[in-house]
Amino acid sequence: MKLRSKAILAAVLAVALLFTACSAARGKGLSGTSKKELAESLTKYMERMDIHGSLYAVYHGDTIIDTSRGSNSGKGSDIVYAVASVTKQITASCVMKLYEQGKLDIEDKLSKYFPDYRYGDKITVKQLMYQRSGIPDFSVDSHDGAVWVSCDNSEKEIEIKRSSTAEENEKLIRELFLSCDLLFEPEEYFYYSDSNFSLLAEIVAQVSGMSFHEYVRANIFKPLGMDTASFIDDHSYGPEVTIAKTDTKEFDYDYFDYKGAEYGCGDMMAAPVDLYKWYKGFTHGKVVSDKYYKMMTESYSAPDELGYGFGLMISDTEDCKALFHYGWIPSYYSSVFMVPDYDLFITLLANGADGNPHGAASVIAGRIANNIGADIGSVE
Repeated sequence: MKLRSKAILAAVLAVALLFTACSAARGKGLSGTSKKELAESLTKYMERMDIHGSLYAVYHGDTIIDTSRGSNSGKGSDIVYAVASVTKQITASCVMKLYEQGKLDIEDKLSKYFPDYRYGDKITVKQLMYQRSGIPDFSVDSHDGAVWVSCDNSEKEIEIKRSSTAEENEKLIRELFLSCDLLFEPEEYFYYSDSNFSLLAEIVAQVSGMSFHEYVRANIFKPLGMDTASFIDDHSYGPEVTIAKTDTKEFDYDYFDYKGAEYGCGDMMAAPVDLYKWYKGFTHGKVVSDKYYKMMTESYSAPDELGYGFGLMISDTEDCKALFHYGWIPSYYSSVFMVPDYDLFITLLANGADGNPHGAASVIAGRIANNIGADIGSVE
């Protein structure tokens, strides 16, 4: 793809060894290092790497570290960031809620929802969720005094404008990638594409009769008490909420001004504490029941591909399963690690590229996992 996929897939390579084995005891308590010592070590690492963002980790309900540095220093769990592609697991969970309720079938063909799409009879809803549809990814870039969108296999560009509504930009982008040829026959390869999740968001809207954002708010955010969770296109926060500022070093404009570009694939905003609430609800049957949770957290990839479930990167070993995801939009970097077998949750959210936030997140997650007794090998 473009910058976004390159950033995310580079992070995946960095974390390739992160959860290679989780064979140690899964009991509570740190091994070898006190919680205070571990937190101090991680804080120094963030300073050394010059990470501008928030680090929040919780083990068996006990906070290991809650810190932030950069423009919003101090406690980091309540600072709101754009969480980029972490949005994908939320989008997939909405599809699965509707599936569990019998309102759609994940084996439905896309032609049911997009009847004019020429490849609609070849691709299923399920293939969108585990990234094997063949639909090309779309890119957002700024150059020549404007913001442009293009597809991986096409030289055509369309301009999206600050003055356009989210719906207008969503429609333009969807029409662009649906006009492109497939990169390969569906199911042939794993290929990370934001286009898949933009389509899934629209399917949720069609099936539910609500806007995608309204549906997520009513069925995910509110039931789980995710009070800071919102969306780039229509967020509304009071003065008591701190939002991590955008950084225009990577992009010529404030990305929040361009609505609709991340629809369903990267448009969520949240503070770390609410991502923890998501983890607890998702892994404890409060989002979908166990049968559908297991479907979401199974890897559908070939052995030589990145493990991917429904909007989730998967590392499944003989002893434990780790669910994780990285994300990037200008200028936000997100990393979330969930290890239900150990009741371990870690997130590093950053609002700048300094310090390689994705690579740093994999190192931090490795150090924390090692200190709770998980043998994960070297990640540095």
